[in-house]
Amino acid sequence: MPLDAYAALNAMLRAEVTRFTPPVRKSADPAVSQKTSGSAPEPESEPQRTAPADSAA
Repeated sequence: MPLDAYAALNAMLRAEVTRFTPPVRKSADPAVSQKTSGSAPEPESEPQRTAPADSAA
């Protein structure tokens, strides 16, 4: 069975990225961890609104 060169390269790159990625930081404040656990993450800023198509003129 021939090997897919791009799949092999992708796997090697993913392994290297995982190796050099720093661990996820955990909050020391228990109130913050209780507030965020079990709920969807809130967006950091308001969503961008697109302009109406006729206002581009």
